[in-house]
Amino acid sequence: MATLFGRYLPEHGIHTDLVSVQDGAAVPWPAGRLFTRGGPGPLARRWAQLGVALDLFRLARRPGYAALQVRDRIVGGWLGLLAARCNGLPFFYWMSFPFPEAWHDLGAGHEASSAGRWQRLGWRLRGIASGFILYRMVLPRADHIFVQSQAMLDWLARRGVSPQRMTAVPMGVDLPADLQAIAPADDPRLRDRKVIVYLGALDRMRHPEVMIEAMATVVREEPQALLVLVGDAAQPGERAWLDAEIARRGLRGSVLVTGWLAPEQGWRYLRAARIGLSPFPRTRILEMASPTKVCEYLAYGIPVVANDQPDQAALLALTGGGLCVPLSADGFAAGILALLADPARAQQMSQAGRAAIGATRSYSVLARQLARQYRRLLTPGGGDEP
Repeated sequence: MATLFGRYLPEHGIHTDLVSVQDGAAVPWPAGRLFTRGGPGPLARRWAQLGVALDLFRLARRPGYAALQVRDRIVGGWLGLLAARCNGLPFFYWMSFPFPEAWHDLGAGHEASSAGRWQRLGWRLRGIASGFILYRMVLPRADHIFVQSQAMLDWLARRGVSPQRMTAVPMGVDLPADLQAIAPADDPRLRDRKVIVYLGALDRMRHPEVMIEAMATVVREEPQALLVLVGDAAQPGERAWLDAEIARRGLRGSVLVTGWLAPEQGWRYLRAARIGLSPFPRTRILEMASPTKVCEYLAYGIPVVANDQPDQAALLALTGGGLCVPLSADGFAAGILALLADPARAQQMSQAGRAAIGATRSYSVLARQLARQYRRLLTPGGGDEP
């Protein structure tokens, strides 16, 4: 949101007033005006979410708006639809994640075996209610729907949503202009090591153990290999489980978990790496995602080893920036060892990936495409730049 809508779209004449729940200190919003609500505690947050949705009725009456768009808020989407219709505005819905299915899966216990019976029931009911509102009330009446990936577009099309009413906008990357200006991490634990990096969440549902098991194979052939996991798990118990998996395989000297870092620090670890990893489970929820990691690795000149999740597999095929392998320890170990054993091939992938990602998934390119689509939707024959 901050990069695409806040920075790049205004360069194409698309300005946005942001209506949002505020967590913590206020942030600047250069693309337009900022309207926020907030408060301490989960109950205050719920009221704030309802409050900002109801604010749309008041704000939509103001002159100057071309459309009203809601991102991922389901009840908020329904209220936003009503606010748009009451004020004669087109209504767009931006769907980046299938929340009804996620709530249903949580309620079924697929990823929440430790949750209590009543908590799972609450999640299941939330999934049913949110699915009814989203798929029966909001999406059929939206003037246009922006989705996270081509896979999500295809999935919604199978549910009866016309593909002509949808646009896929995948995740992109803000391409660093000068890689040499970003110094590699000076962490002494990286010295004289062949660094392999993973940037992102380490929750158990993401199956980070695949990388740990792969490293058990890798270090037998490449003892200097070091896997750096830049991220953390949301739940302390899941982080403890990951640490135990590392210790159980005797890999404490070969796997480093940094925890969450500021973006600038994380980029420095990317600059120190030879390979970037992106294991991404192919569940019905994550199948529709557009992982950011592959874009970031390619932008920082790192060849990638990733599995065949649709968006990242398509991106690797398009850019030639890495290897697509099965989501298994053997698959990732083979990919890592192949690139470590052939530095020339890894360098070729690095150069090809960085050149191609700028032309396909940089936010400057995505913003230009998205601005053109907004003009098509809002003005007759309005696909060209002003």
